[in-house]
Amino acid sequence: MLKRWYLKSLKPDYRVEDLFKIDWAEFKSKGIKFVFLDIDNTLAEHGSRQADKYAKEAVDLIKSFDLQICILSNALSDRIADYAKSLDVDYMSQANKPGIKKIMQKISDLNLRADQTLMIGDQIFTDIWAGKRAGCVTIMVKQRFANEAIQIRFKRKLEQFLFNRYEKG
Repeated sequence: MLKRWYLKSLKPDYRVEDLFKIDWAEFKSKGIKFVFLDIDNTLAEHGSRQADKYAKEAVDLIKSFDLQICILSNALSDRIADYAKSLDVDYMSQANKPGIKKIMQKISDLNLRADQTLMIGDQIFTDIWAGKRAGCVTIMVKQRFANEAIQIRFKRKLEQFLFNRYEKG
């Protein structure tokens, strides 16, 4: 039962090292038009208010394929607004991932189908689960920074258990 739940709800469609390892041209050719990006440990160090070189270059790369971007974060709006402004991208804060209300609203507002969107993040219990529930194509990236809150470190151990149990053989 755990395996079935993992495979249906939590297993990322793709796992890559970082945003530069994604074949953006391939996704564009498959009809992807929109990218939801997690912020903390996907683009930025937790708590960052301004984009670093990595984030700026990654966002520029994604934009070069004429893909729209929205930062989707569970964090409070003032920090996310500052960060998104530093990248000149749209954002939605307090997303309550793995809840999908804001994801579905954005998809509807843009007159897209969920399968025309990517959900990219570093955690299966928030980013990937939300993306799967919404019907998005999901990509899990490796966390950028090791310094994380205790509850996130605990979730990482659960993620590793699931990967080891259901993806190694």
